[in-house]
Amino acid sequence: MKTANTLDSLMFLTEEKDEHLFINIANAIVSYGEKALPSLKEKLEKSDDVFLQHRLEALIDTIEHKNIINKLNLWRKKREYDLMEPCFILAKYHFPNADWSWLGFNIMMIIEQAEHEMNQDLTPLEQVKILNHIIYDVNKFRGDTSTINNPDYYFINTLLNTHIGNPLSLGMLYCIIAERLEIPIYGIDIPNHFILAFCKKTEDFPQFEDVLFYINPFNHGNVLMRKDIRNYLNELNISPELRYFEPSRNTNIIKKLFKVLRNLEEKTN
Repeated sequence: MKTANTLDSLMFLTEEKDEHLFINIANAIVSYGEKALPSLKEKLEKSDDVFLQHRLEALIDTIEHKNIINKLNLWRKKREYDLMEPCFILAKYHFPNADWSWLGFNIMMIIEQAEHEMNQDLTPLEQVKILNHIIYDVNKFRGDTSTINNPDYYFINTLLNTHIGNPLSLGMLYCIIAERLEIPIYGIDIPNHFILAFCKKTEDFPQFEDVLFYINPFNHGNVLMRKDIRNYLNELNISPELRYFEPSRNTNIIKKLFKVLRNLEEKTN
């Protein structure tokens, strides 16, 4: 059984000069997972050795990355229907000092505002009109092209703090609110954009034929039809494919978020 003394010894051995030996030491530390983070961060704060700092930072990053992957895999297997959970998991990694209770409270307040205006007799278009009013008029969320190339604006806490977002961040917030209200709105991954689909309620995950209309979260929730998507794709000289018109599962939305963030990181390096 691993003990605190063993972990303390491994912390001391992070200064090992032999790289081959250090690989084994690093693997042993990583095997502790989150339990090793406090010790690593404490040693990092106290160290003035640049080489050692880089080692410690790499170990912290490896553990935190593995932790995120584990949490996302658990979410995918058990709670894939809930888009808010992975949004918070990823944002906590990028902004560890953010006030998460405040952010969660604000999301629930938006959901409650919309819930008060909803009733079972509303048509899909009327429901979207209410959602748009709450999100864009009451809470003043808006799209801004300047956020598209800024990775910070893809995280839920930045959106909730600034009320400014890009198609993906605004679309994910829209989906989160709709999910909690049991309104069948799903994300659609189209090239260089992100839109939503309002679908018929189905027992299984909705398909292309279940889509009633589309929503542009970046443009005040403007309603779109299939011809609008076709026109958009034609402008980009992209051949229409079924996946650009049918609902996407939450797992694929998170994959798109990863892809966008990776591309932005590559541009800055």
